[in-house]
Amino acid sequence: MTKVRYEIDGAVALVTINRPDVLNAIDQDVFFGLRDAAERAGADPDVRAIVLTGEGRAFSSGLDTSLFMSGIGGGSPLTLDIAALQHCFTAFEEAPKPTIAAVGGLALGGGIQLAAACDLRVAADDAQLAVYEIRWGIIPDLGGTQRLPRLIGLGRAKELVMTGRRVHAEEALAWGLVNRVVPRERLLEEALGWARELAAGPPLAVAAAKRLASSAFDVPLLTGLEREAMINRRLLATDDFREAVMARFEKRTPTFRAR
Repeated sequence: MTKVRYEIDGAVALVTINRPDVLNAIDQDVFFGLRDAAERAGADPDVRAIVLTGEGRAFSSGLDTSLFMSGIGGGSPLTLDIAALQHCFTAFEEAPKPTIAAVGGLALGGGIQLAAACDLRVAADDAQLAVYEIRWGIIPDLGGTQRLPRLIGLGRAKELVMTGRRVHAEEALAWGLVNRVVPRERLLEEALGWARELAAGPPLAVAAAKRLASSAFDVPLLTGLEREAMINRRLLATDDFREAVMARFEKRTPTFRAR
């Protein structure tokens, strides 16, 4: 059985963690399968958006506990290459395409950290999200202490990281942890529909907007403004910009070609 399923739906890549019997727990194969899927979609010029979800009742219940017991490659947990595992999630953040996590059921530990690495999150009304690592006597090291403060603010992020309590869908929406909440039966439909909207947009501008917004907290404001101006000067010279202008005057839907 393929633990990470990769499918194409038009201009959207659908990536699914496929271990429903263990609530999509993340083992070594899943980590690197996720990385490969994100990089594959990012490099495919026909893919313009990525949806990430989990098969069955859960998005992901977190790390497979076998990783704690044996470590990757049969070593001790202390020999885990955490940087390599981090990159498997960061691949969704670094992909030059918008990424949407469709979160149904549990998103615990590594699950919530994987969702946080995506650009946008749609949650089912049964979603429960938590950073569980503190209950193991460790910290979340797959982006939990770094992405969550940027996403929901320092105070709320500290609450989640230090207590491990679960946040349900509506509270997650109020906090900005997810962008939308929909009935469970509409979860994938909503995520794919949103991805298709993004995929129909101008790819060069969408990629630039993603890149600039992701780095906004890492540079001084003036530096960020300079980057905006520099990138927009380039975008104003593209065929896609000209197409957008012509389509507006001709009252038609623009066709963007990423050039």
